[in-house]
Amino acid sequence: MTGIDVDADATRAKGGEAMISCEDVDKFFGDFQALSGVNLKIGRQEVVVVIGPSGSGKSTLIRCINRLEKHDRGRIVVDNVEMTDDVRNIQEIRRETGMVFQQFNLFPHMTVLENVTLGPRQVRRWNKRKAEDLAMELLERVKIPEQAAKYPAQLSGGQQQRVAIARALAMQPKVMLFDEPTSALDPEMIKEVLDAMTELATSGMTMIVITHEMGFARAVADRVVFMSDGQIVEVGTPEHFFTDPTEERTKLFLSQIL
Repeated sequence: MTGIDVDADATRAKGGEAMISCEDVDKFFGDFQALSGVNLKIGRQEVVVVIGPSGSGKSTLIRCINRLEKHDRGRIVVDNVEMTDDVRNIQEIRRETGMVFQQFNLFPHMTVLENVTLGPRQVRRWNKRKAEDLAMELLERVKIPEQAAKYPAQLSGGQQQRVAIARALAMQPKVMLFDEPTSALDPEMIKEVLDAMTELATSGMTMIVITHEMGFARAVADRVVFMSDGQIVEVGTPEHFFTDPTEERTKLFLSQIL
């Protein structure tokens, strides 16, 4: 929105170079405008948490970044590749962008190990040994290596979501997008998933996280973005957001969830 310098902190973020750039992005679903003039730059190795009420455009924004939805106007650039109708550009951006959804979307007929190795073997053409070695490293990283031979139905929701994170990381992305990754989990399972995401953030991964987990935002985010009605209303550090937000819509939203 006018008057909000959404990019000021991104240029000072770790590395100082934009990994993701959204310029005047609009998205319509029929007559409904889901995104309206969205401008946002995400610095390399920056962790940005996006918050806002249901229907504010949060999920639509990150789905446009890896072309699960096609934006109607404006520019989206990921790691110096512009998202266009060119299939080669779309594929290049998707190769560099991992995504974790609310639902785990694991293949139920495949073991955990098979789920994690599928992408590297099919897309990157790795041999089975190389893919499995990486998969086991990643399962160790998300603290479930002992589940490698099990099927998704044998795991808890928190374990399945950690498999989904490992599966996304197996493609060795430069960017990770999280669309409310804990919203489908029972409360006791949320921490284990947030712990895996926190470790990922501290390792230097560029991340955009849509979440209502304000403790995670306070502890891990470099910046917090508040969206409402398809627009970016306010951007700032966690300290700014949770101690001195400036916009009335931001204050109202935070008063309802904190």
